Amino acid sequence: MNQDIAVCELAKQSEKRRGKMRIFGRWVIASFLILFVSMGTYAYADQTIKIGLIGPMKFVPGEHILWGGTLAVEEINKAGGVTIKGKKYTLEVAKADSNEILSLPDAVSAMERLITSDKVDFLIGGFNSEPVLAMQEVMAEYKKIWLCPGSSHVKPCERLAENYEKYKYFFRCGPPNTVYAGRIVAHQLMMVIEKVREELGVKKPKVALFNEKGLWAEANIENAVKEVPKEEFEVVGQWAISRTASDVTAEMSAIKAAGAHIILDCVSGPAGIPMARTWGELKIPAALIGVDIPGMTLAHWQATNGMCNYEMTMQTIGRVEITEKTIPFYDKMVDKTKQNPTYIAVDAYDAVYVIKDAIERAGSLDTDAVLAALEKTDYRGAMGRIKFFPKNHEWPHDLVWGPGYVTWVDTQWRDGNLATVWPDGKARLGMKDLEGLRYKGTVDYRLPPWMIEYWKNKK
Repeated sequence: MNQDIAVCELAKQSEKRRGKMRIFGRWVIASFLILFVSMGTYAYADQTIKIGLIGPMKFVPGEHILWGGTLAVEEINKAGGVTIKGKKYTLEVAKADSNEILSLPDAVSAMERLITSDKVDFLIGGFNSEPVLAMQEVMAEYKKIWLCPGSSHVKPCERLAENYEKYKYFFRCGPPNTVYAGRIVAHQLMMVIEKVREELGVKKPKVALFNEKGLWAEANIENAVKEVPKEEFEVVGQWAISRTASDVTAEMSAIKAAGAHIILDCVSGPAGIPMARTWGELKIPAALIGVDIPGMTLAHWQATNGMCNYEMTMQTIGRVEITEKTIPFYDKMVDKTKQNPTYIAVDAYDAVYVIKDAIERAGSLDTDAVLAALEKTDYRGAMGRIKFFPKNHEWPHDLVWGPGYVTWVDTQWRDGNLATVWPDGKARLGMKDLEGLRYKGTVDYRLPPWMIEYWKNKK
């Protein structure tokens, strides 16, 4: 009896011990899971690289910075992310509306928020030159690497020549600066002067200069006009408008009255839409050429009710084979957004890949290490071969322009489509290395039919 009681007591104590062990086991497992999840979360956060995309998001340029940059991030993450010494990192996007077309202070504030609140690792964006100069001060204060795909004026890169240590974090990944852009526009102008002579028999065509008020536009026009010998054309006047102008009827009527055969424009803001629409509606008998950023998008056709037909504008790429990456990128952009990429979209897209390339070559996220790697960039992107001028150049960290690197193209509206018309294989204005450069898919430029009819009837 006593023995049975003892056995029962032992059994109870054993069961208690097993219960305690079960509780302890559950506690260990739970603790391990909490630790695992915590460590996993920490590791994931630690392995994220945040890219800040900044631009005027309510307008075409900002929208396309976001589209191009986001597409590159998605592609890179899908392919496995960024690798640093065998460790994988995921890219993350933080966006900011700079509102820089309308407000310089807004642009500065948006830049600072990306750095201080969103804690971005790298910056891509910026559009107008004046706000970009102000945003550079924020970049310099926080020592944050910034690839700018929008501003064209030489001043942001001239600042590096003046004070490299302060502004060395700035790289222009497009467009070509106003000196090189002026040369592209000059080649465009010369090509059309030749066409006017050939088809209309006008020996010295008259040119009207039409630009928005702003550093880049004024410099582009000035540099383009300087590049073409004065005996080739005659300037009949210059008309300057606000980048947000909604009515340019008076200016277009004055240009027609001046007898212009060519309108050389430089417009980045929404004024590009009424400019092209009014030109087409009034059938101004002059070729509309130059730089029209709204005119770079497929949406421009609908926005102008098709009145932009035969307008020509320069931009980074067309649907031609600049590199093996150009057409795939172009088609992905159209498929994803139902819009073709403007210059700033492909510049932002390539900028993300340039940062990835630099990080992986540096083997680090350290700012100085990545900056040194960026200075050695030699990357084949959708826009062409990307290299930056060295720090002892007059424009440090500026994009190298020219055949074999990034050339840009000229596109012309043809019945709802954008056709690439330059480079056309001809060397002009002393640039012999343009001889034979004609990307597969390029077609010949055409004068507007109503222009040909008007001037032939005037004879």
